[in-house]
Amino acid sequence: MIAVLPDESSAFEAYRLLQCHGISPENLALVGRGYSSPDSVGLFNPTSTAWRYAKRGMFWIGAISTSMGMILHLIFGFQLPNLDWYQTLLTITSTSGIIGIFIGGVSGTLYGWFVKSSLSISCRSCLDRGQYLLMLEGSEALTRRGREILDDYTVKPH
Repeated sequence: MIAVLPDESSAFEAYRLLQCHGISPENLALVGRGYSSPDSVGLFNPTSTAWRYAKRGMFWIGAISTSMGMILHLIFGFQLPNLDWYQTLLTITSTSGIIGIFIGGVSGTLYGWFVKSSLSISCRSCLDRGQYLLMLEGSEALTRRGREILDDYTVKPH
């Protein structure tokens, strides 16, 4: 559970309130200026996450495309005019590999940005506005109880 709090004093009050209700500090993290950083609680920089998935996509889809280009050339025996069979194989394999690298990079970037980083982007925008995040990790019953306790303290994101 992630609660968005408008300022440092209300964030600290909410943290203490949860502790007074028996929720262990091991299950809590206060994120914001002067407290835990977003990276330390798993809210990684969206740009680095997108780049990591782009590199993976470029490698895997590029390798698969290169292999498929080679296999299709050998199966169907495509021949380019004025080239020997090995020159045609090299041309088709490298072209399909370059196309695969491009498609892998684009799809990996989109996946990393929109799927893997969406929570991080919204949480980091709250932190950029000067708000604080109170994060509660635990069982469903624990997070439900924490949500009920903090109902009066949270601010809905814009």
